Amino acid sequence: MNNPASMRHDGAFSQRLYRLLLRCYPAQFRLLYAREMALTFRDSYREAMQQRGKKGVLRLWGIVLYDLIVSIFIEHLSAFKELLNPIEERRSKNYMSITTIVFAQRSDIGLKREFNEDSVLSIQPEDRQVMESKGILFVVADGLGGHTRGEVASQLAVNTIRDVYYQQESDDREASLRLAMEQANALIYNKNTAQTPKADEDSMMGTTCVAAVVQGDTVYVANVGDSRAYIMRDGQARQISLDHSMVAQQLREGLITKEQARDHPDRNKIYRCLGVHENVEVDTFSEKVQAGDLLLLCTDGLSELVPEEEVVGIVQQYEPQQSVQRLIERANEMGGKDNITAVVARVA
Repeated sequence: MNNPASMRHDGAFSQRLYRLLLRCYPAQFRLLYAREMALTFRDSYREAMQQRGKKGVLRLWGIVLYDLIVSIFIEHLSAFKELLNPIEERRSKNYMSITTIVFAQRSDIGLKREFNEDSVLSIQPEDRQVMESKGILFVVADGLGGHTRGEVASQLAVNTIRDVYYQQESDDREASLRLAMEQANALIYNKNTAQTPKADEDSMMGTTCVAAVVQGDTVYVANVGDSRAYIMRDGQARQISLDHSMVAQQLREGLITKEQARDHPDRNKIYRCLGVHENVEVDTFSEKVQAGDLLLLCTDGLSELVPEEEVVGIVQQYEPQQSVQRLIERANEMGGKDNITAVVARVA
């Protein structure tokens, strides 16, 4: 049996070590992301320890160290390239106004699963110029593959999308999101094909993913799989993303009804995800937003169990922090058969 005092000591040491490793990043990167990364590590450490003990912590450190090595190299290379750009050219960029956003995120293992293979990330840059040019990023991913491999895939996806998106200098935010997802797909696919013996398609790890950027008066969305993005206005919810499942495809073609889709035995079978094929098609969308709009990103652990009208009622009644908690509680009340993840953002 684990000694509680020893566990607290190990946890405190791991967090101090992680914060020390964050100092390897360039100063500007640390200013933007270090606090969020430290909080994410703290929560991930606690979850790994609670679910699998020291084995879970060792697995977490393996993922973390790999991600740190890759992203630190990328960030230093990006910082070096930035120094080569003329200062006046950097000053001359035209930045759009900031939209005020209040947001919260939460992920839960549910009632039936042994592991939580969902990953979630919300980034609001502290640097005003980065905020104005790139906006606020939300990412939700639902890992596939079982035995924690789905967790690896979803974590690689959200971290890669974060890094690649904010490194792009292009003002085309849909293109930047698409590129970020394509690079996440390539990274996961390469890890799959590097296995010995080579994994077949059915045993590869993968992940669904939906990402949204709020910049100025527009939300930009990219998705692969059946994790969803909604916009809610005037008591109505509208799905922005496009489900890549066989049942959703039949519904769009008018072959089945909404009622038939809800109870279809193949409703969880998707035909597109990140990591299983060398190339992936990413769908992108953009919508104008206004004060009072609500945005929801979620995995199918929520959307499949909680009716849309209930989701709207909860999100409209409560502030984002309470909303994500109540949405997860409601999904668990409805059976909690899958991991449940939600991000709720209110445009102020």
